Amino acid sequence: MARFFFLFILLGSCLPTFCQKVHVKINYIQGTQNQSGDTIYYNPGRKLTWKDFKGAPKPNHFGGAVTASGFAYNADMEYDEKSIILNINVYTFFTRHDSWKKANINSSYHLEHEQKHFDITYLNTLKFIDQLKKARFTPGNFKVLPNQIFEKVYDENAAMQQKYDRETEHSINKEAQEIWNKRIDDQ
Repeated sequence: MARFFFLFILLGSCLPTFCQKVHVKINYIQGTQNQSGDTIYYNPGRKLTWKDFKGAPKPNHFGGAVTASGFAYNADMEYDEKSIILNINVYTFFTRHDSWKKANINSSYHLEHEQKHFDITYLNTLKFIDQLKKARFTPGNFKVLPNQIFEKVYDENAAMQQKYDRETEHSINKEAQEIWNKRIDDQ
């Protein structure tokens, strides 16, 4: 009888947070383009130009250009008696001041290589969104699960960026570059 009473008390006094259902709303934010701002948000209709690369070139760096892109998210929560609503906003960005090119790098071929870095970042942003949609959010994990998924996909993005540069030899291997261009465009 004491066990039954304890179980009844435990179930009856369930903390509101742990009794609530978690609803997740995921929004991809393209952002607005500010011509004078530092951040460019990914938009499939807006390709990078060499004018976007505002950073100071690193003279001792082996590469001719560097694309500084990433993806991020922010989240907020709303509560009511029955549910927790987790709003997650996701975006892909390029930062002008961290992206640079050397003076002798001006070709559309090299610019396309850099654009593909940004495209890879976007593809991994979509992967992050997909994994968020597939995740099972509970009152016990909704505060930590988005960051766990983010860290996993962010690491995968870094590995894919490195593989892209390794296989294309930083755009030197034109045949490998064409293979990657097609692979990225198909996705």
